[in-house]
Amino acid sequence: MLESKAVMNKRQLIDDIRRFNTTVEPQFLAQFEEPDLRQYLQHLEDASRKRLQIAAWVRKKPKLKMVG
Repeated sequence: MLESKAVMNKRQLIDDIRRFNTTVEPQFLAQFEEPDLRQYLQHLEDASRKRLQIAAWVRKKPKLKMVG
């Protein structure tokens, strides 16, 4: 799968980016060169992985204190 990402064309990169960033317009992304799009896609993938790791971490509930 990593190999297929290396040969993605501009259209495929834009489509993949839009899976992560649904608000970005394809016309806006089309202004950028493929290496820039690849770098942005990598950033989005890394950020997504970090969110998954953080979401998997369960925070202990704080102890409630009585205020009197």
